[in-house]
Amino acid sequence: MGNSRVAASLTALTCAAAFAAAPAYGEDAATNTFVPGGHAVELSLASGQGTPLAPGLYSSTLPVDAASRYVEVKRGEGERLSVSINGSASWKGNAWSVDSGSQGLQLTLTTADGATTCGSDSDSLTSSGTPGLLATHVDVDEAKTARTSSSLGSDADACLAATSYRLEIKRTIDGDNATPMPVQIAVKRTPRVNGTVKVPAGEVPDMTTQALEASTTATAGDGFASATILRPGGYTVKTPIGRRMFFRVHLSWGQRMSFGWQAPKNGTTYNPSQDLNLSMQMFNPSLVSATLSGAGTSSGYLFESSSDSGSKDLGVYTAPIDYGNANVDSSGSDALQWHSDPGWYYVVLDVTPSSSTPKLQDSSEFDSVLSVRVTGTPNAGPSMAVQQPEPGNVSGVGKSSANPLLWGGALVLGIGAVVGLGYVLRRREKH
Repeated sequence: MGNSRVAASLTALTCAAAFAAAPAYGEDAATNTFVPGGHAVELSLASGQGTPLAPGLYSSTLPVDAASRYVEVKRGEGERLSVSINGSASWKGNAWSVDSGSQGLQLTLTTADGATTCGSDSDSLTSSGTPGLLATHVDVDEAKTARTSSSLGSDADACLAATSYRLEIKRTIDGDNATPMPVQIAVKRTPRVNGTVKVPAGEVPDMTTQALEASTTATAGDGFASATILRPGGYTVKTPIGRRMFFRVHLSWGQRMSFGWQAPKNGTTYNPSQDLNLSMQMFNPSLVSATLSGAGTSSGYLFESSSDSGSKDLGVYTAPIDYGNANVDSSGSDALQWHSDPGWYYVVLDVTPSSSTPKLQDSSEFDSVLSVRVTGTPNAGPSMAVQQPEPGNVSGVGKSSANPLLWGGALVLGIGAVVGLGYVLRRREKH
């Protein structure tokens, strides 16, 4: 399996505007805020009897068990299919860390009869792991590319010929500290392109993530569905400790963006009571991890000691959005494949304590600066087998056809390589 973070109309119930609140998941996880959006779906315990999911955004909650649960997904001939599930792991008593234990998500995509495995992915978070969402996805492409979650081998023909699939969703739990896990499910189908697709060069020029003058105040969303829309410019945001923050920027074909995050120098506007871990994650319109290698520092630390000099500057950027990126022959979560669809690109920010003691003070917050840059001229993109959205304005709300996740134009969402600063206090495991 590669270590990659890799046509029906959408009903009113599943369109991007119809976001429903996720079920409550217990007071123990209150500090780990994550609210999935979309149509609430019940996952089946019986294989072969899962709820069929059309392209769209869905929410559910996984109980504290290791039972397999199922949904069904389809794709049209020649389409790409992507299914992503992002979950928020938390711990009893202290939502962000415990002394021991781990939690994880596992996905397995098979043909409808369960006989052939077409993709699998897993992600886990230990008590000493880097904070962030558990991010998993499986994909079926018309050709075997690095986007697919596994090397299909002799099973490729059966998987590529299929139009119906069974998806198994399962938790892994070590220890007795886990809580129910809210999950965000995204199903996306990308139509076949008419004609030949040119594959871009693999080199992506650097894009600055340096801080801009903050002239606007922004308030973060608490999930992908409620992520705050940002346009190019600088923003001041009240940054809470132990609360996950969601933002989004709209990109059309031919555009790219950079996103910078600057936390203050210790002892200026904020003195933490313990060392804090800063983490950035970027997700594409399919909710797949989409951080490029070398795109800046995606993790860092804000130390308790005021002797630590300088502000903390984190940043990520995208490649130019191009359908052909999906066919670039490289692998890993830093690959260009995940910059192949226009739509919402999401940045998720975490500020979390480095240890479970002393307990987190929920009232703690500080001012930080967000910097958004968008470059490139929007274009119509390739000719597809279905109607396409018009090119959107730079970082605007975007325009779409009737089906936001049919091709990725209107809806929704990566963890890049984690670069430790000073010393690594937490470590994420990706299997």
